[in-house]
Amino acid sequence: MPIERRQDGTLVYGYLDTPAHHGVRASDAVLVRDEGRPYQAEMRPYRFGMMGACEFTSDDPVRVRSLPSPSVPDGEYLLSLLRSGRGRLEQDGRLASLSPGEFMLYAGGRPFRLELDGPYRYFLMRIPATVDRLFGTACDVTANREILRLPSARILAAMLTEMADQAPGLGPLAGRELGEHVTAMLGTVLRESSRPDPPGDGAALLARILDHIDQHLGDDLLPGTIAAAHHVSPRYLHKLFEQQGQTVGEHVRRRRLERIRQDLGDPALAQVPVQAIAGRWGLKDPSHFSKLFRSEYGISPREFRREVISQSGARALRAGR
Repeated sequence: MPIERRQDGTLVYGYLDTPAHHGVRASDAVLVRDEGRPYQAEMRPYRFGMMGACEFTSDDPVRVRSLPSPSVPDGEYLLSLLRSGRGRLEQDGRLASLSPGEFMLYAGGRPFRLELDGPYRYFLMRIPATVDRLFGTACDVTANREILRLPSARILAAMLTEMADQAPGLGPLAGRELGEHVTAMLGTVLRESSRPDPPGDGAALLARILDHIDQHLGDDLLPGTIAAAHHVSPRYLHKLFEQQGQTVGEHVRRRRLERIRQDLGDPALAQVPVQAIAGRWGLKDPSHFSKLFRSEYGISPREFRREVISQSGARALRAGR
């Protein structure tokens, strides 16, 4: 990937799957200063569906400064994991220390400074702006160690560590699925950081409502009918979900898409039409369903199914050898 020597440091770009000819205007361009030595690092790029990623390994300490570019979409964030070494990240007036096994979230389109003490291994993923619905409160958690104390954050850190370990052996479909899992888990972390679970009876009621929704995804799930089934007002139902950082409709839609995606990836259902599967889970309008699926996963339902079938066939062929 491109590296350009400059008087003030080394320009590095293209490591997150950006076009090489963009140079300093590339959305992942950064300026690296390396304590008087030529910058040297091993960079291994990966792809997880819509998410570009790269692991950096070096023996030398570096200082990294962002080069905000107009090509960086609003709402694009970077999720990093320090695998070994020590470091510091500064953004939005906060300075956070980095230790092995810890992740950090920061905005690619806003100024940041990153320092890594050598030797180090640094794993970086770009969360695309197409999923920026997650980041309504992200400004409060950039370069912020407080979120690392959350139970969901510890799970995400373990997930990222294993993901980085296994990245070289992952196929396109597995990579895409893991990218989606990371995005979903990050959304859980952000919601947990901004809105605690409702106390006492509210938490138990919400758990029953979530179970009810999962059991009736194929039905016409409206806030009024859900509320009536649990003897609460629609207003109180909406309040319960707002405390979780989402609406009733958003939760129902996400759960339906997850079930549809699961069925589309099931070889036993390969002969069932895509729309029949979507209708089974409550999305009966083909055009509306296709738009929702592409918006959520960055690929059409039929393209996703073809990928699954292709990889399943390849695995079966290898197993038969």
